[in-house]
Amino acid sequence: MTEQRSVLVTGGAGTIGSGFASWAADAYDLTLVDLPGRFSDRHADLGRIVEADLTDLAAVKEALAGIDTVVHLGGERSPSALWSQLLPANIVGTYNVVAAAVAAGCRRVVYASSVHAVSGYPAGTQVRETDPVRPGDLYGVSKCFGEALGSFAAGTEGLSFVALRIGAFREPAELEEPDSGWKLRDFCAPADLYRLMRRVIDAEGIGFEIYNAVSGNAFTRLPMHKASHDLGFEPEYDAFELATPFRDAVHSVGGLDDKIPLSGLRDDVAAPQPTPRR
Repeated sequence: MTEQRSVLVTGGAGTIGSGFASWAADAYDLTLVDLPGRFSDRHADLGRIVEADLTDLAAVKEALAGIDTVVHLGGERSPSALWSQLLPANIVGTYNVVAAAVAAGCRRVVYASSVHAVSGYPAGTQVRETDPVRPGDLYGVSKCFGEALGSFAAGTEGLSFVALRIGAFREPAELEEPDSGWKLRDFCAPADLYRLMRRVIDAEGIGFEIYNAVSGNAFTRLPMHKASHDLGFEPEYDAFELATPFRDAVHSVGGLDDKIPLSGLRDDVAAPQPTPRR
């Protein structure tokens, strides 16, 4: 029997952390880290529980001892967060995780970046992973910091670092809600994200990479071509197939991708022609 890979998840009591831990509990030897008081009884069967503040470097170093892969989800997640909230959680905490991972000899850090790292591009722009960062808020700025720090650690210390620019992480049923329109282009179904995270954790030969992390939405600003090419990953969900009004429109005659009407030349040629007068 192959020994399970040891994976530590920061923000382990959060929505994505708890969901991934439940989904991957049989695949990895899991350690979940979060602030004191965040865990409940439902986390007890998911893995080893560690209560620690990511701003405490000594505590982070202790938690990472013997860990193969760190999935760093912990931090402030509100796009409207103030700098005073982002500095300890997203800047100091992320630095401590990366520094501790290097010190502990961890193989890889998988970092929860965000669409907000590039949300400053004009509406309608598709943003590939190779395009320059362009945050739309201070939260996005903090995610750009994490990506840059990971690139630095990969280049100077040989740490494998993969940043996932996560879109609108929502359950599919939420797309039926009246105010769900803004989620469609960035929609990221939990199952798609968890599958992508596992591909990233298990992949070999990665130094530093950034991957968009959304579902296979027919219309999106975060195309998933790179994850498909590098990792063979194909999302299972499409927001425009899940949201009833859009699904109906896409599957109607012509659909949203309607073609230019024919000119009429074909009909004229096919119609019976009068006998020319001589």
